[in-house]
Amino acid sequence: MASSPEMTEAIADEQGGASRLPWLVRTPRNVAWALVVFGGVGLLASFFLTVEYIHKLQAPNEALVCDLSIFVTCGPAMQSSAGAILGFPNIIIGLVTFAVTVAIGAGIFAGASYRRWFWVAFQVGLVGAAALVSYLQWYSAFELARLCLWCMIIWAATIPLVATGTIFNLVHGHLGAGARRVGEKLAPFLVTIIIVWYLVVVAVVFAGLLPYFAI
Repeated sequence: MASSPEMTEAIADEQGGASRLPWLVRTPRNVAWALVVFGGVGLLASFFLTVEYIHKLQAPNEALVCDLSIFVTCGPAMQSSAGAILGFPNIIIGLVTFAVTVAIGAGIFAGASYRRWFWVAFQVGLVGAAALVSYLQWYSAFELARLCLWCMIIWAATIPLVATGTIFNLVHGHLGAGARRVGEKLAPFLVTIIIVWYLVVVAVVFAGLLPYFAI
């Protein structure tokens, strides 16, 4: 069927708008790379943290691989109340959610097309992930004054995953037309948002640990 001039112009405008977006959020297939890569890193770190957790249960007095210094050690985080926010170890949350994230990305590569409600549910999960890691970052810095190596890797993977997934949902209209306009304004600053988020985390950790270094 031949396209009308109006239709051709609309398609050109849409393609031109998409080309101005960061590569990761232009298409579902592109964002799938973020889901698989960042989700995979988080899943791998969660796996190693699980191994360390089991090791700690089996041999409480032995040092862990992640015990690098007095300030970088996994034990205090595992044994704290924040290590089991929902009543069971957080590592279970990490294993499940990162595995699901990788599966979603793999599904897209395999040709799956998800409905809007699915992306909305995924966005709820992203918001929950952002809230959880933000709380754990604060708790690690100001309550424990200790940093967990594998946890920090999980944080490092979660931040770009949340930022990329959220902006993808915004610019593709999964969260509504108004949100789409917001996403189109934020999309060019995706990398900046991730970098600033990292810097904020570093600042929070530095502020929490500073009194101990000053002693």
